Amino acid sequence: MSRRKRGGYRSNSRKNLIYGIVIVILAALLGVLLWMSKVEDDKRSAELQALNKKLYQEEQDKQTALKQQEAEDSFYQKLADGFDVNVLIVGDSIGEGAGTETDGQQWFKQLQTYLQNVNKGKVSVTNVSMGGNTSYAGYVRTMALNDDVDYDLAIICYGQNDRTDGFSTNYESIIRTIRTKYPDCSIISILESSQREYTEKMTTIQSICEHYGIPVADTIDAFNNSGKAYDALSSDGVHPNDAGQEIYFETVKAVIDDNVAASTGKMKDTDVINADVHKFDNFVWYDASSDFEQVDDTTFTISTSASGILGIDYTYESGDNKADIYVDGELFESPTVTFDYDFSQRHILVVSDDCTVKNEIKVVFTSKEQADGFKGMCFSWE
Repeated sequence: MSRRKRGGYRSNSRKNLIYGIVIVILAALLGVLLWMSKVEDDKRSAELQALNKKLYQEEQDKQTALKQQEAEDSFYQKLADGFDVNVLIVGDSIGEGAGTETDGQQWFKQLQTYLQNVNKGKVSVTNVSMGGNTSYAGYVRTMALNDDVDYDLAIICYGQNDRTDGFSTNYESIIRTIRTKYPDCSIISILESSQREYTEKMTTIQSICEHYGIPVADTIDAFNNSGKAYDALSSDGVHPNDAGQEIYFETVKAVIDDNVAASTGKMKDTDVINADVHKFDNFVWYDASSDFEQVDDTTFTISTSASGILGIDYTYESGDNKADIYVDGELFESPTVTFDYDFSQRHILVVSDDCTVKNEIKVVFTSKEQADGFKGMCFSWE
C-alpha cells in the first residue's frame, strides 16, 4: 500500500506540474493578448488623437479663413456669403418711416426682413433719423454715435427739409464721416419722392454720389412710374403711406440686389469735392446729461475751450423756443424758433459757423420744459 501511495503522490505532482505549466502558459498568452490589445488601443488612441488634432486644425483654419473673408467682404458680398450685417439709417422723417399706416410697414423694417431672408444671417438695423431735421443733423448724429458697432451699410435719406444753400457741404460731410468712422461701410443714397422732380438738391445728391461711386435709390422715378397717382402713395403730400413705403423698400432692395449680383467690392478712397467739408473733419460732442452742469431748472454751463462750427441739439416744444447762448460771459447767440405743431420734436442745428470759446459756455432756456429737452452741443473744425 505504501508503494501505491508513493505512486499516487508522483502522479499528483506531475498533474500539478502540468497544471502549473498550463497556467503559466495561459497567463503568458493572456499577458501577450493584453499587451497586444494595449498596443492596439494605444495605436487607435494615437490615431484618434491625430485625427482629432487634424480636424481641430482644419476647423481652426476654416474659421480663420471665414474671418478673413468676412473682413475682406463688402456689405454686398457679405450678403451673398451669409455673414451677419449691420445697417445704419441716417435721415429725416422719411428715413424714420413716417407716414406709415401699419406698424411694421416702414420701408427699413421691410428691408431688414428681406435681408434676413436673403442671407439667413443676423441683420441689425440702427436708425438715427430725426423728423424735421436737415442733413447737418445727420452729420452730427453719425459723428456722435458711439455704440461700438462696425456698420456694413449706411443709407442716407435727406433733402426735404434742407435749404439749397450749404446742402452740398452738409450732405458730403455725412458721406465723409461714414467713410472715416466705418472705412469698409457701403453707402446708398435715397432721392426722396417728396421732391417730386429733380430739384437742385436732388441733382446735387446725384452729382456727389457719382463722384464717390455711391448707388442711388431713386424713389422720384419709382413714384412717377408706379402707375399710381402721387396722392395714392402719400397721404400728406410728403411722407409715403403703406403703398409708398412699399415702393421705397422695393427701390432700395433693387439697388442692393443689383450690387449683390455684381459682387460689388468695398468703396475706394476718393478726394473731397468741396474743400469746406474739411471744416467737419474734427468733432467734439458735449452731452447735456454728463458734460454740462445744470445750474438751475433752465441753465446749463460747461467749462471748455474750442473753436469752429457750433451746433446745438435740443427739443422744440409747441410755440416759441429760445435758447440764450453765452460764450465766456457774453451773450453770443439766441436761436429762436416758433414751432407750430401740437407735439415736441428734437432738432440739431448750427448756432454759428465761427465760434471761439476760451473758458465757458452757458445755455439759458426760457422754461424748464424746454430745458428738459436739451441734449447737448458740439464743435466741428478742420
